[in-house]
Amino acid sequence: MNPANVSPQTAFKVPPASADKKDMKLRKACADFEAIMLRQLLAAMRASVPQSGLLDGGDAAKMYQDMQDEQLASTLAHGKGVGFGEALYRQLSRKISTRT
Repeated sequence: MNPANVSPQTAFKVPPASADKKDMKLRKACADFEAIMLRQLLAAMRASVPQSGLLDGGDAAKMYQDMQDEQLASTLAHGKGVGFGEALYRQLSRKISTRT
């Protein structure tokens, strides 16, 4: 892999070989937090779309839609992500490295 072609998102998702447990836990926590934020974003976007009533599935359809949004958010955040988790990781890792 050519280091010049590595994007910040790719660099965030591929942990360095010398990464310790704290670093890996921080990366996972940042990705998990990004998933929570994406889930909230998806819920807000879905709520802004007017319902026609034509395909109203009731509570079961809403529950399925919520589970689908949760899985989509998790997949996005733990995959390439949208960059929020990476930015959070960079900020927090700087704070941690200045403490030790």
